[in-house]
Amino acid sequence: MKNISSLAFHRSSAVLRASLFGVLFLTSAVAGDWQIGVIDPGIGGEYSSLRLDKYGNAHVAYADSVNANLKYAFWDHSLDKWFITTVDRTQGFCSLILDSHQYPHISYLDYGTGGIKYAYWNGATWQKQRIQIVAKQILFYTSIALAPGNLPHITYYEYEDAEGNQELHLRDVSWIGTQWEVRTVDPTPGSGKFNSIVADSSGTLHVAYGNVKYEDASLRYATWNGRSWDVEILEGAGRPGTTMWSSTLVMDKLDRPHIAYTDVRNRVVKYATKPGEAWSTEVVDSLVKEGYPDRNGIALDEAGNPYISYYDAGAGLLKMAHRVDGHWLVEVVDRNYAGFTNSLQIHGHTVWITYADERTKDLKFARRSIDVSPPLQQSTQVIRERLPRSEKSDAGVFQKREGVYRNDRPR
Repeated sequence: MKNISSLAFHRSSAVLRASLFGVLFLTSAVAGDWQIGVIDPGIGGEYSSLRLDKYGNAHVAYADSVNANLKYAFWDHSLDKWFITTVDRTQGFCSLILDSHQYPHISYLDYGTGGIKYAYWNGATWQKQRIQIVAKQILFYTSIALAPGNLPHITYYEYEDAEGNQELHLRDVSWIGTQWEVRTVDPTPGSGKFNSIVADSSGTLHVAYGNVKYEDASLRYATWNGRSWDVEILEGAGRPGTTMWSSTLVMDKLDRPHIAYTDVRNRVVKYATKPGEAWSTEVVDSLVKEGYPDRNGIALDEAGNPYISYYDAGAGLLKMAHRVDGHWLVEVVDRNYAGFTNSLQIHGHTVWITYADERTKDLKFARRSIDVSPPLQQSTQVIRERLPRSEKSDAGVFQKREGVYRNDRPR
C-alpha cells in the first residue's frame, strides 16, 4: 500500500485493501438524522481516537480489550466501507493524529511493560517503537500532536518512576529529529491523568488536563514557551475536591483554545475558551453520572462554532451539544449504554462520532449533516443552571446563559 489517502480514489486497490485490512461491510441504522453503524463488533472498542482527512475519509485508532490489541480502522468515503487492521498489542488509552501526507500516527500504552509506544504509517508499512522512558509505570491517557516537519509530541501520565515511587504527574516526550526528549509538564501530583495536547498553527504546543488529587483538583492548561511549560489553573484553585475529568482540547483558526471537560463534583459537562485575555467557562449540560475513565469529544465547524460529544453513564446516553445563537442545543445520539470514550470530528458539513457500546462491546460510529439541526422529537424546554447568579470561575466571570435542551429522554 503506497498511500492511504489514495484509497479514496482508486477502486482497483480494493483487493489489496481486503488483504491488508479485511473488509467489514456495514449494516447501518438511521435514528432521526443520525446514521449509526458498527465498525468492529464485540471487541470492546474503547478509547477510540477519530480523525477525518482532507478527502473526507475517516481514521480511527482504538483498543480491542478482548484481545489486548491496538486496532486501526479506515473508512473509504468513495466505497462507504470500513477496513480494519491490527497494529500492535496494547493496554489501551490510544491517541491518533494525521500528518501532512494524511498518514496516521498513534500513541498508546504498551502491553505488559508499563511503557508507552508510538506507531505511524509511512506509506508502505506500520513503523512501531517503544519509547525509552525511565519510568516503571505509565497509565491512563496519552495524547499525540505533530509539530512542523511531522515531529511527534506525546503527553502521558507517569504513575511510578523507575524506583517505583508514585509520581502521578504529567510529562511529554518529543522527537527532536535524532532522539526522544522527555520533559515534565506539571510536577504537581495528580496532574495529567486526563490530558489532550494540540500544536497550533505556529507549532507551539498546548495541553489541557485535569488534576485529580483532592487537595489540588482542578482544570489546568499548559503552553510550551520554547524553554519550559507555562501552567495556568483555569478552574478549582483553592477549592479542594474540584475534580475535572475527560478534558479535550481543540484550537480554532485564530489559535484560540476550546476545551470540553467534566466537572465531577457538580456532575456537569463544561466548555472553556479564551477569546481574549481572560478565560471564560460555561455549563453545557448536566449528567446523571459521569463515566470513568471517560473522554469527551470537541470539534469546531467551519464558522468556529463548538460541538461537544459526551456520555452520561448514569442514563446510558451518548449526547452532542452545539451552540446556536449563544445557547447550547443538546441532542441524544445513541442509547442503551452506548457512548463511552467517544471522539468527535467535523469535515465540511458532516459531524462524526466514534464510541464504545458498553452493552454489546461494539465500536460504533454516528454521523449526520450539520447544515440544519435535526427536528425536535418531543418538545423544547429551557434549562437554567442551578448555580448562583454571580458565580465566578478562576479564569473570570462565569457566563450565565439559558440552554435549549431536546427533550428526548428514554421512555
